[in-house]
Formats: sequence, C-alpha cells, structure tokens
Amino acid sequence: MTKAKPDRRVIRTRRMLREALFALMGEQSYESITIQAVTDRADLNRATFYLHYGSKDELLADGLEASFDELVAEFDELSPEKPAWNDVSSILLTFRHTADHADLYKMLLSERGSSYIVFRILNYTAEYGRKQLQDSLPPGTPLPVTADLVCHHLAGSLFALLSWWLQNDMPYTPEYMAGITHRLGIEGTIAVLGETVNAKL
Repeated sequence: MTKAKPDRRVIRTRRMLREALFALMGEQSYESITIQAVTDRADLNRATFYLHYGSKDELLADGLEASFDELVAEFDELSPEKPAWNDVSSILLTFRHTADHADLYKMLLSERGSSYIVFRILNYTAEYGRKQLQDSLPPGTPLPVTADLVCHHLAGSLFALLSWWLQNDMPYTPEYMAGITHRLGIEGTIAVLGETVNAKL
C-alpha cells in the first residue's frame, strides 16, 4: 500500500504555527505566551490551532522534533556507515546545534521547562538511537541488554550533560563536551554490550 503524502496545507499551517511560537519565544518568556498570541502572529484562528495541536507544549514539541529531523539528516550525511550514537562527530553537531539555540534549550532543560517537552525529547532521541542500533547489527544479533534500555540510557546521559552544560553557561567547548560525552556514554555502553556486538559497530 502506498503511503499517503502529507497534505501541503497541513504542513504549511503547522510550519506557520511553529514559526510564530519560536518568534514569540525570542521576544518574551515561554510561560507568558498564549495560544491566542501564537495564532495572531501566524494570522490564523484558534480553531485552526486546535485542529492540529492540543496545547502549546504539543506545538513546541512538534517544532523541536522538526528541528531534530533536520539535525539527524546531517548525521546521516556526515557518517552514513556509522551509527550517530557511536560517532563523536554527530555528538559534536548536537552540542553545536544546542549552542546555536542556547536560550531556547536553556529554558526547556531548566526547572521551568515542561516535563512533557522533556519526555518528547528523550523519547525522540532514544527511538532514533534504537533504530540505528538495530540497523547496524545483523538481524537476530543477541544483545545482553535490550536496545530500548541501551538507547534510553544514552538519551538520558546526553540530556543530562547538555542540561548541565547549558545551565553552567557552557564552560567547555562543544568539541570537549562531545568527546567526554562519547567516552562516558559510549565506551561504557560498548563494554556492557560485549565484544561480539562491539566488533560489528
């Protein structure tokens, strides 16, 4: 069965709402932004908003995931033969991306951030890692720890280090953070997965 193409009007409307929200976030605190302000900025009505999103947090999560989609596309171009989670260059891109949007992520990853947003970020990262891990191994390769556990561990570690880095005003370079994240997260994970899996990655 051929997968239906996304409706261009839906794509355009969601993009307009995302852009409106991000523009407002550059002008005022996220907490103070109302759905009415978003729809006014996008020149749409509230009814249109609720056709696509149930809340402001849902819109923000969708906007972040669209940004992440662009980032992981860069991973695939950078190192198509190596899983991004086991490639320090991809981790470096993540830290640079975060630095480029530091004000946004600093708010999202602080105590003022939404638990819903955090949940979506962690699950996006873990799911991407799980797919890459499974794609990098021959079918049926036994793992001593499930892929879901491994990838949620890696996602949580990356999240914690990014959060610490931002909240402390980025005291180290993206290059340093990428290197230490790779060593802390990946070398320990590879040790747990074992020599057989390590040899195939």
